[in-house]
Amino acid sequence: MLMRTILTSSLFLLLKLASGIDPTANSIQVTYQEVGPSAFATTFKITVQPVDLTDCKGNKVTFSVIAEGGVGAIHYRWKRKLPTETIFTSFGAKDSTKLPVYNIGERNEPPSGTQYLVEVSDQDTTLTSGIAVLTVNQITGIAPTGVASYTVNQGENLWFKVLTSGNTPSAYQWIKKYGSNDWRDLADNATISGSQREQLSLTKLLVADSGIYKLRVTFPTINGGQCVETSTITRKINVTPVEDHEPPVFRNLNNGSITFCPVDLEKADWDEARADILPVRVNHYQLSKYSKLFDLTTDHFSDNVTPSALLILHWGIYSTLPPFDPVLDEAGTPLDNRTGQISQHPENIDFDGGPSGSQTCQIIFWLEDGAGNLTPDSLRYKIGVIIPQRPEIISDF
Repeated sequence: MLMRTILTSSLFLLLKLASGIDPTANSIQVTYQEVGPSAFATTFKITVQPVDLTDCKGNKVTFSVIAEGGVGAIHYRWKRKLPTETIFTSFGAKDSTKLPVYNIGERNEPPSGTQYLVEVSDQDTTLTSGIAVLTVNQITGIAPTGVASYTVNQGENLWFKVLTSGNTPSAYQWIKKYGSNDWRDLADNATISGSQREQLSLTKLLVADSGIYKLRVTFPTINGGQCVETSTITRKINVTPVEDHEPPVFRNLNNGSITFCPVDLEKADWDEARADILPVRVNHYQLSKYSKLFDLTTDHFSDNVTPSALLILHWGIYSTLPPFDPVLDEAGTPLDNRTGQISQHPENIDFDGGPSGSQTCQIIFWLEDGAGNLTPDSLRYKIGVIIPQRPEIISDF
């Protein structure tokens, strides 16, 4: 391409005057030089490189590049290399600054770990971009890996942990199969913990825990949304019942005694009439079921097969003297003899004070497992109780 100057009559006159040429001359000699195109080219470079992209399986991602300068038209040639390949090969439409990749991670589409680059060229030079890597948010396995089915005895433990690639998941939900196409969310219970976490723990498995398990994982997406993948990988558990002859026991609880002074009592029953609120009339004491005097959380329960949360707690009030019979009220009915966690009962623990002096009794606790085994007497948790007959009454009046 030649650079030429087209002169108007006015410019032509000025040029003659500036050059000392006779203004009446009809022509002048102009010398010009042909200039090649490269003399006007700016630096040819890639200003924005393709970057690594991470998104969820089945989604679309778009790699892009920006180049500046160069001589003439700029051309683009995208290439990719699958994880199983050793060289880059051409991929996608030519002469585009953007490369869309569809259905990432699907069966016949680019898997996680696929690499991309782009060659950018003008009429003189070819530039090669940096490599951008595609990462697919997906479930890659369930640990322990390599074992799809487990057969365990009742009372044993198992754990499963999901393995993923890509962005850190934002949520987990383990599910269990109950029938054809009937998958239901798990919830934490006596044997299951971590139902909404990366690792699912199954403690002291029950026969009812047999079945097929997998999970759903929620990942964040490029555009700020979320996507959910349900695992195609499963784990099967077969729980074999066992004969259980070992009784449940308490752990880290020591027998002792408690004296219930007025400040320890949650309530003292008396007649409604104000005139009758006298110590001599008090004959009934009540200890709240929420009293801190007893630490009977399931952390203190232990059995070889039955989960601690499923052990039944029995308790009653008994005499401290042989033959250690249940304490009776005036009608001959046991003062208290109940089953289950104290916190499961709407009523409180009641004590009958008697007419005078002080009375001593004991509260005895024992456990029952799923096979009906009971804590033996020598291992039961026993708290001696001393009940004063005529405590000072603390009144709100």
